[in-house]
Formats: sequence, C-alpha cells, structure tokens
Amino acid sequence: MSKFLEVLGGKLAERWLGLLLGPSVLLVTVAAVGTTLGQRNWHDTSLLLDRLDHLAAEPALRTAGPLVFVLAGLLACSAALGLSAVALGTLVERLWLARRPRCCAELRRRRWDAARRDFERALVEAARAEGTADAAAAAERARELNARRNRIGLVPPAHPFWLGDRITAVDTRVWEAYRLDLVSVWPRIWLMLPEDARAEIGTARTRLAAAARLVVWSAGYLLVGVAWWPAAVAGVVTALVARRRARVAGVAFAELAEAAVDLHGRALAESLGVACEARLTREIGAEITTLLRKHT
Repeated sequence: MSKFLEVLGGKLAERWLGLLLGPSVLLVTVAAVGTTLGQRNWHDTSLLLDRLDHLAAEPALRTAGPLVFVLAGLLACSAALGLSAVALGTLVERLWLARRPRCCAELRRRRWDAARRDFERALVEAARAEGTADAAAAAERARELNARRNRIGLVPPAHPFWLGDRITAVDTRVWEAYRLDLVSVWPRIWLMLPEDARAEIGTARTRLAAAARLVVWSAGYLLVGVAWWPAAVAGVVTALVARRRARVAGVAFAELAEAAVDLHGRALAESLGVACEARLTREIGAEITTLLRKHT
C-alpha cells in the first residue's frame, strides 16, 4: 500500500507540475515582461535587463524569507491560473455543444441545405450519365459535393459550432441506423468495452478537454496583448492550434463512440436477453431502447 501511495503521489505531483509550471508560469512570465516593456518599448531587451538588475539589487530579496514569499506567491498565482483554466475550459466545452445563438446555427443549417440540394442534383445527373462518356466526371462531382456537405455536417446542423454538431451527430446516426437511444445505451456499452477500447476513448476525451483549456490560455495571451502586442500574436497562434486540436480530438471521440456501438451493439442485445442472431436491426434496437428507458 505504501508503494502504491508513493507512485500515486508521484503521478499527482507530475500532473500538478505540468499544470502549474507549464502554461501558468509561462503566461505569468509573459504578462510580467509585457507590462514591463509596454507597447512603445516592446522589443527593448536592455530595458528589461535593467529592470531585472534593479530588482535583484533590492536588499529585501537578498534574504531567504522575502525570496520564499515571492516564490510562494508565484506558485499560488500559477495554481490559481491553472484551476481557472480547468474551470473555464469546461465552459468552453459547453459552449461548443450549446445550441445558442440560434441565428448562427440557422446560418450553418442553410449552408448545409444548399449543399444537400447540390448533392442531390448531382446524383440525378450522375444517374442520367450512366453508360455515357460523362459518367465518370458526373460521379466524381457527386462525390465532391457529398464531401462538401459532410464538411459542414454529417447531419443537419443544430449548433452554432461545427464541433458541437460533429459530436452530437453520433446520437442522430445511431438512432437512424439502430433506433438506439445513445443516452440510455452508452453506460451499458461502456461496461462491455475492453480496457484498450476504453483507453482510446478516454484519451480522445482528454485531448478534447486539453484543447478547450488551450482556448482559455489563448484568451489570456490576447488579454496581455492589450499591454504588449507580441502576446496577442502568441494568443492568435495558440487559438489556431487549439481549434485544430479540438477538431481532431472531437472527430476521434465521436468516431470511437460510434464504433463502440457498431461493434458491441449485438453483444448488448444478447446480454439484455434480446434475441439478435445476425446483425443489429432497427427492430431490435427499438426493443433495447424501450427496455432501457424502462417505459419512461
């Protein structure tokens, strides 16, 4: 037990050090440099060195007590920033999944409807062109228009953000394919998943949360950019990286969750006593949904 607690304490310390001494301290450092230099002297390293020399010459910092107090304050400030980033990162995730403002979701829905109509027209043209010299070109155009529609959303958009539609599309696709209510089904599917599958899904979920926290850090750099414009540049770059990571993690999380239902839906039916001799069908899925909802 003592060995276990030692290992656990080491892992917790490693996680906290990564949270406190990583982005938190970096942001505090950038803020200190930015407020020292300002906009007019943004690149004046000599001014920064002079301020550091003046600070180092202070008699109070030559004793251990005040120095420990300063380091403790830096650690406390970093801890506060880290905890704030975690909390605000959760809010960012909720914002991605929110359905408001509806006007933004409606704009995305109109784009999706236009892309769907173009794709349907291309399908008709491809069908008419079968057996002719233009058949390959018509089929290729239909594939391109289908890909364009799917880039907007796999299902009709209902969220202002693409990521929200991509993640919640799993619910719609599972319902349309199997008539399974994913909210009711997922806890049971999760209990049946092997450990490696759980680890893959958990990793994707963790990366999504990390991308949300990175959005918060980018906002911090943009705020410092009011006093020192290079920080704003760093904030923009960080925001772009966060956006890319969020999309990759969100797609991975959604695809893994949908794959878990595809691969283990039949096993779920059998474990619940619902006959499923071949593949999972809508009729079997509807029976499972009724059973798990417990008539509510």
